[in-house]
Amino acid sequence: MRKLTPELLDRLPHDDPGALRSRRDLRRINRFMGNESWIISVMPKRANHITEIGAGDGQLILKISQLRPDFEITAYDLAPRPAHLPHSVKWIEGDLFSQAPSSHGGTLIANLFLHHFTDAQLETLGKWIRSFQTIIINEPLRARLPMLLGKIAAPFVHPITRHDMRVSIEAGFAPGELAKTLELAKHGYHFREMTDWRGAIRVLASRV
Repeated sequence: MRKLTPELLDRLPHDDPGALRSRRDLRRINRFMGNESWIISVMPKRANHITEIGAGDGQLILKISQLRPDFEITAYDLAPRPAHLPHSVKWIEGDLFSQAPSSHGGTLIANLFLHHFTDAQLETLGKWIRSFQTIIINEPLRARLPMLLGKIAAPFVHPITRHDMRVSIEAGFAPGELAKTLELAKHGYHFREMTDWRGAIRVLASRV
């Protein structure tokens, strides 16, 4: 069963020194897990619009904009727009639940974001997500091995990261949960789900 506990990073100002250090840890963890490389590898080659929700420090969306400057890109997050993003990236700051869903379709990316929400919130957010043609999701896998890997990494990361790693895994997803909660099959999506031993569960969905 998923266990939702507030993450420390979510409570801190964006420019707090501990938050900045923890985000550096998260970038290293992302690289180890291969999250961003997987997302980029499965993006549609002819996508005309990419949207990332929970874009955080903007590192993933920056890479995408550099690799595919022809894409129209929009990012959503509670945090202010990162200074390093090119002007071509549209940044929307605020609560996602208060934003109107996309009217252009395209591709949605959610990287280590959906585990912050309860199942009831995800059901609501699912209506927003299902306005996209293609959906790419990467989330923590709730399993024993990722928890063990987190304990091994604990001495090498900031205390904020140490706490939030455990919380994230406990709030992560077991196989089958994401697609069921978001009702992908019910709404005409063909999807495949995969897991990675390093601690990721991934869903790639496209409307039939």
